[in-house]
Amino acid sequence: MLLFLTAVGALRAPALVPQRVAVVRAPVVVASADMAAVAAEEPKLGPIDWGDVVKYNTATVLEFALLASAFRGIDALGSIPGFCVPPLFAFLSLRSRVFSPLPASRPDRSAQAGKATPIEVKRPSWTPPGIAFPIIWTSISLLRATSALLAWRACGRSLFCAPLLALALHLSIGDTWNCITNVERRLGTSALGVLSVWGSVIAAVVFAYRATPAAGLVLAPSALWISIATVLTWSIWAINTPRQPLFPRRGDGKSASFELPLLAQGKWQSAGPPKKKK
Repeated sequence: MLLFLTAVGALRAPALVPQRVAVVRAPVVVASADMAAVAAEEPKLGPIDWGDVVKYNTATVLEFALLASAFRGIDALGSIPGFCVPPLFAFLSLRSRVFSPLPASRPDRSAQAGKATPIEVKRPSWTPPGIAFPIIWTSISLLRATSALLAWRACGRSLFCAPLLALALHLSIGDTWNCITNVERRLGTSALGVLSVWGSVIAAVVFAYRATPAAGLVLAPSALWISIATVLTWSIWAINTPRQPLFPRRGDGKSASFELPLLAQGKWQSAGPPKKKK
C-alpha cells in the first residue's frame, strides 16, 4: 500500500506544477498589456521647444514696452492727477493681462470646484483654500496701488521712473507666468518661471524702497505672498508624478498662440478655460 501511494503521488506531482505556473503567469501577461496600453496613450514628448522659450520672453518684453510707452506718453501730456494713480495701478494689478500678447486668464474657480488648482492636480495639504486667493490678490492690488502713489510722489510725480517701471516689469512677467500656469498648464515650466516672478517682485520692492522707504514697506507683503506661492508651485510640481519637464517640450499639445493686446477676444474676462491646441 505504501509503495502504491508513493507511486501515485509521483505521477500526480508534475501535474500540479504547470497549474501553479499558469495561475501565477496569467496576471503578469494582463498587467503587461495594460501597461502597454497606458504607455500608448501618453503623448511622446520631443526635444525642448525653444520656440516657446523665445515666445515667453518676447511676450514679456512686448507687454513691458507697451506699459512703459504708456507711462512715457502720459508724462508727456502733463503730470497725471494724484488721485488717478491708485486706480490706475489697481487696475493694472488686476487686469495688466489685457496688455499681454499671450492669453493670461486667471484660474476659473467654478470649473475647479472652488479649489486653488484644477481638480486633477494634486496639492499639498497646506494649500490655502480657493476662496482665499481672490481675497489675497485684491489686498495685494490695494497695496500695489498705495505703493505706486508713494513712489510716484517721490519720483517727482512721474510715471516713467525706476520703481514704477520695475512694478510694470513684475506685472508683465506675472502675466506670462499666468499663461504658462493657467492656460498651457505646464507644471514644470510654471515651477521654473515662478522664480522670475519672485525675483521681479523683490526687485520692485527694492526700487520702491530706494525711492521712499514707505513705498517699499507697503509693497513688501506682496513679496512675502509670492515667496509662499513660489514654494507652493514647486511643491505642486514635485508631488504630481510623473513630473512634467521644466522646459516646454514639443509634442505636448499645450502651446498657446499670440493674441492682440487689448483687442483679443477673452482679454477682459476674469477667467477662462485653458485653450488647447488642436
